Amino acid sequence: MKTDRRKRLAGLLALGLAPLVVLATPEIASANSQECLGNHYTEPNADIAGNWSTKYQTRTVAVQQARNTWQDWVWRGDKEHLTYRCPTNVPSCTYAWSKSKTTGWKYSVGISLKVPKVFSKTLSELASITPNYERNGSTTTSFTWQITMKPGQYAAPIQVVERRWTQGVYVGIYHSTGRSCLPSPGDVTAKPHFYTWSPNERWGSWTSNIAVQDYGTYHVWS
Repeated sequence: MKTDRRKRLAGLLALGLAPLVVLATPEIASANSQECLGNHYTEPNADIAGNWSTKYQTRTVAVQQARNTWQDWVWRGDKEHLTYRCPTNVPSCTYAWSKSKTTGWKYSVGISLKVPKVFSKTLSELASITPNYERNGSTTTSFTWQITMKPGQYAAPIQVVERRWTQGVYVGIYHSTGRSCLPSPGDVTAKPHFYTWSPNERWGSWTSNIAVQDYGTYHVWS
């Protein structure tokens, strides 16, 4: 009898405690996922991309790319009088510049963006998180290898950046709840709202040319 009574009592306690756990969990999760965002330029129901100033950041994902690449010659040795010509009265000859060269380079990628109509950030802000926007870097090459040339051919060292057109989407976005919140002390004129973060939502699109690799080689011509 005592054993049966204890089992019934344990069952009643379990039934009484279970609803407390279920009700508390969604409320805590909802409060943690909301963030007070926006300034006096932000529409009340606008979507916002996550950046350095927010708790979460929007990221980019490439979904398609061109099959072929193209080359940008960021340095041509022949402009610095480094052109070599193989004599015409020999069967063949070898050439090596046998020096190092470092070249800094920068180019605009001709970026193309498409975003939802209800979106508060300017395209320049969104472009800053897109791959290789205003891409820049440097290439250092040691031209120590030799090439074999035919009689009468010319050769000059060059440095190349190889690029490929790539298309992708943005992942992660803030959606407004429509509920206003208190502005920050630094922007008292702002009318911010609570936002919820959608981490895996894909939206918009971007098209950019991405640097695949950079290297040094010789340009040979007749």
